[in-house]
Amino acid sequence: MKTLRKLLNGSLLSLMILCLISCNEDDETPDASGEVRLATDASLGEILVDGNGTTLYYFTRDVSGESACSGGCLSAWPVYYSENLTTGTGLNTADFGTITRSEGGMQTTYKGWPLYYYSPTSDGNIEAPGETNGQGVNNVWYVVKPTYSLMIADAQLVGEDGLNYKSDYTEGEEVTKFFTDAMGRTLYSFIRDYKDVNNFTRSDFSNDAVWPIFHVEIEDLPGNVNADDFGEITVFDRQQLTYKGWPLYYFGQDEERGQTKGVSFPAPGVWPIVNTNVTEAPLAPTVQTANNETLGSILTDTQGRTLYYFTRDHDGTNHCSGGCAGAWPVFFTEEIRLPTGSTLNADDFSSITLSDGTTEQTTYKGWPLYYFAPNGDGEIEAPGETAGEGANNVWYVAKPGYSLMIADAQLVGHDGKNYKSDYTEGEEVTKYFTDANGRTLYIFINDSKDTNNFTNGDPGHDAVWPIFYVALTELPSAMNPEDFGEITVLGEPQLTYRGWPLYYFGQDEARGENKGISFPAPGVWPIANFDTPAAQ
Repeated sequence: MKTLRKLLNGSLLSLMILCLISCNEDDETPDASGEVRLATDASLGEILVDGNGTTLYYFTRDVSGESACSGGCLSAWPVYYSENLTTGTGLNTADFGTITRSEGGMQTTYKGWPLYYYSPTSDGNIEAPGETNGQGVNNVWYVVKPTYSLMIADAQLVGEDGLNYKSDYTEGEEVTKFFTDAMGRTLYSFIRDYKDVNNFTRSDFSNDAVWPIFHVEIEDLPGNVNADDFGEITVFDRQQLTYKGWPLYYFGQDEERGQTKGVSFPAPGVWPIVNTNVTEAPLAPTVQTANNETLGSILTDTQGRTLYYFTRDHDGTNHCSGGCAGAWPVFFTEEIRLPTGSTLNADDFSSITLSDGTTEQTTYKGWPLYYFAPNGDGEIEAPGETAGEGANNVWYVAKPGYSLMIADAQLVGHDGKNYKSDYTEGEEVTKYFTDANGRTLYIFINDSKDTNNFTNGDPGHDAVWPIFYVALTELPSAMNPEDFGEITVLGEPQLTYRGWPLYYFGQDEARGENKGISFPAPGVWPIANFDTPAAQ
């Protein structure tokens, strides 16, 4: 009997020990129900928890979908794994998956992000249900939320060229923080964009596959990402998300989550990743240049719509009214902003007020600027079009490189009388050449081919008819560059037109004036224009 009692007592003791061991393991073991559900945190809103209500986290280093937490890291961040996962209301089972860890264990993922618990004491003992002490730890650990619009990732940047890059886009080893979509796909900006302006995407979206525009409705954001930094723009009837004014894109060749190939394509830094350290996108220039295949460098507005000048505006005022204004709407911007590194000079721009006393118009080198509306209804032609070039021989695209300009105006002599193109008195609009700033150019009837018979080197004498010279770069399309040449006069260059030396008139004090046509007598100093015969 005593032997039996000893055996029973021994068995009972063993059972008690096993029970204690089992009970202790149950206390330290996370929920084994296999359930993931949503819980509401007072500060964070809806978050993912296990069946016990214990918070689940993601690690920004896991952007590739593989776990970057191993060794001692796992003491603080035990993996979450459920072999037979069930999901609570509001969750989609298809968003969950399983990976095999490098050491052979299994781990559950959500939208491709491996899931973890948090052990505040780094001994594997996870925090109590309802706690969220792991949120924001080292700026790399965050609670998991089903409503994250974007995610934060940390990884080595590896370009399309296979090289490693640092955050300044020089080659090297460095872990860089960047934004991804909810599924871990990298987001980029384009250095040639401006605040709320997409300068890459074509109207037909033919290049969208290379850099697809990105859009998502902002709900929740991880960490210290500020929702107020996001906005959206419309790009040819599609929506695009912006961050600090920068339009956001994917890179078409990032085929797998976490890839950052775009950082080196087409060159490092042209398409940077986006993170909280980016500066505000610069405001778009209000005037810029565009390269037209036929016309070269032309002036456009922010959207790339062509700007024009009117030859009748020789005097710096707007001579386009009534029906003309329907076909040629004025261009006006309150602030002149030029692209970084632009060769344009802000001082060349100004503004005028039209005769109605309220409408304003921007000018360039004194010439009022216009758009073109092909249907005469005020609807401006599309960006990149130049259909108004040469219209009626009085409308020309505005170009920064014009050496000369064409003007059309009533000739008014030094004597105050109106003259026609044959220098008889009368009313007539005559076409003639000016410099880039609208100052009239003349020839002298006593000159001969490539010979200046007026200038003698006396300052007082030459100030009456100063010689004109400019290095020819670009001309309005109606002009023929072969008609121009240059001569040397007393050591100074002078431009010629069809062999005629060109001059200013010293008493033309205001742009557009042509007083010289009657001084000292009508026709002695004709204006230069397309009707000027070749000098003999």
